[in-house]
Amino acid sequence: MSRARQVRRKEKQRERELTERAAERARALRRKSVIGIGQVALIAVAIAVAGVLVATGVNDVAASSDKPSSAPVGEEVSALLSGIPQGGATLGQATAPITLQIFGDLESADVRTFMVWLLPDIIREWVRTNTLKIQYRSFMTASSPYPNVFVRQQAAALSAGVQDRLWNFIEAFYHEQGKERTRYVTEAYLDDIAEQVPGMDVSEWESDRENSQLTKAVVEDDHAARAIFHDTPSFTIGRTGGKLTPWPGYRLYEEPGLKPHSIKRPVHPISFIISKILKSAIEHL
Repeated sequence: MSRARQVRRKEKQRERELTERAAERARALRRKSVIGIGQVALIAVAIAVAGVLVATGVNDVAASSDKPSSAPVGEEVSALLSGIPQGGATLGQATAPITLQIFGDLESADVRTFMVWLLPDIIREWVRTNTLKIQYRSFMTASSPYPNVFVRQQAAALSAGVQDRLWNFIEAFYHEQGKERTRYVTEAYLDDIAEQVPGMDVSEWESDRENSQLTKAVVEDDHAARAIFHDTPSFTIGRTGGKLTPWPGYRLYEEPGLKPHSIKRPVHPISFIISKILKSAIEHL
């Protein structure tokens, strides 16, 4: 067995152990009281789960920025998404009772940690069982210091969504992600990502990228996110067709005495905590 596979097996085993502990804590909370649906309830669950995860040494997991497997990216992404319906920016059945929106920047390393290491478990557990559908929305961060490049790359993802392959595109992008705050996102780079998406008509994708409505959608998503959040990954979650609750998970780490919007980040990837919190939140919806 290759070293990469051994490392990945150990990491997945550790993730399962942490998930089981968090799930047990959530079950204990449900036995103690009936938790209503709403932001206050979600925050209470989040703090409880985060406390458990920090205590169990969550920083030992998902700290690497290396690819999680030696398998070709296109094959790995296809295996993860195979058989799951896509429609535009949405992954999952349209009738799924719970909707999760992920606000992300394709160049953000924090979002990459969530999308590459942590989201797959949520997809397997919740999306494949038609409990959850996920929508991807754009939110520019300091990871993308070049606004024009940001808009172009996010619109390229939406262009893949025209062919119902946005999730293949963004997952491949996050797997191949370069160093933050550099100009690695070139036309050649975007073309390479598109060519890794099985079944996508690249010529049609290139033509769709000229649609000004896609650029408009990226800008509108970014403005909407900035009105609520200050960092990525950020989320909204709730019952499909109802009001979605903003979920700025990083705010769990604000401490008394800090200046407004001053965030003290833990040493472990923040998105690892967020992903487990979301799992518990989904269980309570």
